[in-house]
Amino acid sequence: MAQKISCILKKGAEGNIAPLFSTICPMPERETDLVEVPCNLCQGSEVRIKFRSPPSRYTPQDPIHFQAATDVYGDFGRIVQCRACHLVYTNPRLGSSEVLRQYADVEDEEYASEDSSRSINAHFSLNTIRKFAPGGRLLDIGSAAGYFLNAARLHFSAEGVEPARQAAEFSRTRLKLPVFSGGLEDAKIPSDRFDVICLSDVIEHLPDPFATLREAARISRPGGLLYIVTPNIASFTARLLGSKWWGLRPAHLYYFSPSTLRAMLDKAGYDVILMRSYGRVFRMAYWLSRLRNYSPMLNRLLRWGIRSFGIEHKLVYLNTMDSIECCARRRSA
Repeated sequence: MAQKISCILKKGAEGNIAPLFSTICPMPERETDLVEVPCNLCQGSEVRIKFRSPPSRYTPQDPIHFQAATDVYGDFGRIVQCRACHLVYTNPRLGSSEVLRQYADVEDEEYASEDSSRSINAHFSLNTIRKFAPGGRLLDIGSAAGYFLNAARLHFSAEGVEPARQAAEFSRTRLKLPVFSGGLEDAKIPSDRFDVICLSDVIEHLPDPFATLREAARISRPGGLLYIVTPNIASFTARLLGSKWWGLRPAHLYYFSPSTLRAMLDKAGYDVILMRSYGRVFRMAYWLSRLRNYSPMLNRLLRWGIRSFGIEHKLVYLNTMDSIECCARRRSA
């Protein structure tokens, strides 16, 4: 979702993609003010402040925050933890309609520069998915420019939903993929439609992740697979870096640990069958760009070094141990 939020689909033809968020994300007038929200897991309102960046530097409506390839993090506002269930989330935050508008308008030219590595990462995910679901219908929620779907259609009847108009158009015209974008209020999706539903680097962006999981359960067939990748707020890396962790971003609304993700999936009607850390492949230059906010001088020195050795385009696998890869099955009624 853009790194992918997926409140999408405006009027999909009947029998195609569904209202993943029509009831999940009502579309009121544009919400430009920050709003307070209860805990999405237990609806509690008692919280403790976990992190806070200076309010004067919190600019949640800056379009750069909604780009999938952004290396701008920090300045994330106020992040709280529910005292009852320990879910971590941004509060206050932009209202749902404004979040969706930002994703719809986002343009992300840098995302395509990593097309080779994103395609490799797609196959990493598919290798995991196909251990539990070798084929069938697959829906990628927040399909971005379609690199995952392009790989998935080798094995699945693959469809996508993506709020970013530019990314959805690229998927449709360049990759010839069935990707829909827009609002969901008028769309209808049949129940029990998909064998696999994917939320890769998406769930942390959603205004109402629990409602999305419930909708995913409704449109999944009994025993259908749900695949999730999301940052791990409880990881050693996140705890070590604290407020400097690169996972703390203005566009991230929820921060899951293995325990809170498992609890939300259980409540939504899923049984977890796999949960582990997730690594990725990117160009050396891309990895180094992630250091820019920590030490610009060191970043410039390292970039000069990799250019000197001609290895800036070398693909490097790295597992920072701070992302969760999760597979869950929809329980039968």
